[in-house]
Amino acid sequence: MHRTALITGGTDGIGKAIARGLARAGHDLIIVGRDPDKGMRALHHLRLTTANENIEFLRADLSLMGEAKRLADIIADRWSVLNRLVHCAGIVCGRRILTKEGIESNFAVNYLSRFALTLPLLPLLSAGGNTNATARIVIVGGAAQIGAVHFDNFNLDGNFSTLRAVGQFSQANDIFAIELARRLSAAQKSPRITVTCLKIGAVKTNIRKEFPAWMKWVVPLLFDPLVGQTPEQAADAALQLLLSPKVEAVSGALFLKIRNFKQIKPRARVADPQIGAKLWSLSERLMPNGFVSTLDF
Repeated sequence: MHRTALITGGTDGIGKAIARGLARAGHDLIIVGRDPDKGMRALHHLRLTTANENIEFLRADLSLMGEAKRLADIIADRWSVLNRLVHCAGIVCGRRILTKEGIESNFAVNYLSRFALTLPLLPLLSAGGNTNATARIVIVGGAAQIGAVHFDNFNLDGNFSTLRAVGQFSQANDIFAIELARRLSAAQKSPRITVTCLKIGAVKTNIRKEFPAWMKWVVPLLFDPLVGQTPEQAADAALQLLLSPKVEAVSGALFLKIRNFKQIKPRARVADPQIGAKLWSLSERLMPNGFVSTLDF
């Protein structure tokens, strides 16, 4: 039985390591990245190292919600079923940069594109899930637990710092995972789709290229010797959430991988249904024309 997995950020780092694990487990893969040359190199490398030819690359710039919608439309046209959706594309930009759509880039890539891509693909995931083998969504996010979504100033205008941006998108991912699970539970007679959030600590990947100067010094010197991990170590935690029977019906849960891999209790604000609804409403307002956020599938 063919199982299909979509991995954003699947051309490098943690995403590529997750893609390798899923390919070896027999999944057909769709890997997404921004750079077409890098994407094709990753495609050929994954096929070669996993002996799995059923891997395709799709280009998309996930800093733009219009691109996320275009990607979802392409996938819906070409595939009728998805069994796994992994959100791993991410940046940590040390400067406040607005995208062409006027959204702060860290928030756009690391959270908002995940909302934009997930909702249109829910019918495909529903088709790929059943009570014996649910379809699974895994959101790979930052380890930060102290942060806030600045609902009245999500672009951090006059208030930007790298740590504030990281705290904001990390908490947004946590809230989204819990709120989506809540809405899926209400919409599904039986669990067909589950969603979990994996919060990852310091990982030695190319995401560090856009770190501010101080982080380029501090993270390798202080964090890496104590809690630094390879992309493969981080991917192992994600693959447990994607493949293990132990989490078959687990949804709306947060997991942390720094030294050890464990489930963590969300903070009260993160689990608050009113905050979840507030983030959902903000996300809908930032979507492109023609976007549909209904869970009626």
